[in-house]
Parts: sequence; C-alpha cells; structure tokens
Amino acid sequence: MYVPEHFSEKNINEIKKLIDNYPLATLFTSGINGFSANHLPFLIDFNANGTQTILGHIARNNQLFKENKNGDEVLIVYKGEDAYISPNWYPTKQTTHEVVPTWNYQAVHFYGKLELIEDPKFLLGIVGRLTKIHEKKIGEKIPWKINDAPRDFLEKKLSEIIGIKIEVLRFDAKSKISQNREKIDFDAVQKKMFEKNKKSISLAMEKIK
Repeated sequence: MYVPEHFSEKNINEIKKLIDNYPLATLFTSGINGFSANHLPFLIDFNANGTQTILGHIARNNQLFKENKNGDEVLIVYKGEDAYISPNWYPTKQTTHEVVPTWNYQAVHFYGKLELIEDPKFLLGIVGRLTKIHEKKIGEKIPWKINDAPRDFLEKKLSEIIGIKIEVLRFDAKSKISQNREKIDFDAVQKKMFEKNKKSISLAMEKIK
C-alpha cells in the first residue's frame, strides 16, 4: 500500500477503532493454484511487547486449507469507511480552480506468516471469543453463548473448521482524510462527510484538526 508520510496513521487507538468498527477483514494468500482472497472476521491481540497476533478460523473445505501450508506469507486487509470527494466541496476552487477529485478512506494492512491449527481447544476458544464480542456489539439482551448449543452438535461443527493464527511481521496503516488540503478545504470536506452520514471519516478528521 502506498502511504505518503502525511497520510500515515500512527495512532494505535485509531487503528484499533477502525478494526473494531469494520471487523470483517480480507485475507490474501498465494497457494499452489495462485492468489486467493477470503473475507473473515478475525481477533487481533495487541501484545504488551508491541507485536500483534491475528486469530480466526475457516471451513475445513476451504481451498486455503488445501492449497496453503504453515509458514506461508499472507496479507490481511481492513478497510474502513470511504468516500468520493468532489472538487466542488473545496472553497479554494472558487479562486484557483486548481483542484481535482479524490477519494478519502482508512485502511490497515497486516503482513505475517500463516499457521493452521486443528486443536479443538484452540478452535473453541476462538469461536467463543468471537461470539462474545459480536453478540455484545449487536446488543442482544440475552447473548447467545457457545454452551447454548448441544455438546455433540458443537463438536461436529468444530470438526468442520480449521483455526488460523498469524504472527504479524509488520503493518501499514493509512488515513487519507484530506490532510494535504488547506484548512478551509479540510473543514469543508469534514462538514460534507458529516452531512452525507460518513461519520467515521468525519470523526477521524476531527481528531487531527
């Protein structure tokens, strides 16, 4: 990902917020039959030593399990809200006309190595954590829990999935939110983002004023 310095997102809390708000990531792999992409909800542990560990699962029948192996390099992409930016929104257009359209967005790319895990305890832990997080997010009064399912049914379902663990080697984060514009244009774009219900971008812009 091309990340000019003025668009580089270094605020770890902003990165965590993006992942929390848009948890469905895209996992890119290159296996024996070429490139592949899977859309998956992951957990990301931000470890005390500054590293990150990504956890999730796939169906056992997924081609990824058949075509990839432990140690393969992978790319995980999170993309937040995005918006087309019209030159008409820039007040400076009225005086210079030296403006062009662009696109504002936020994204994080994690690079790491794949580990495929079949251990039932690992799988149960991942599924349990994912369920707890997302049941809470959707506001269920009585959240569904793993133990709500019959034991034999749960064991069968766990036997049909494969765990994924990725130790992150590096990551790039980008918030392209009009930082390169004059303040009068920046403020006008932020107002437009709010008006067009692009509130995640608007709030991110507010933080860097």
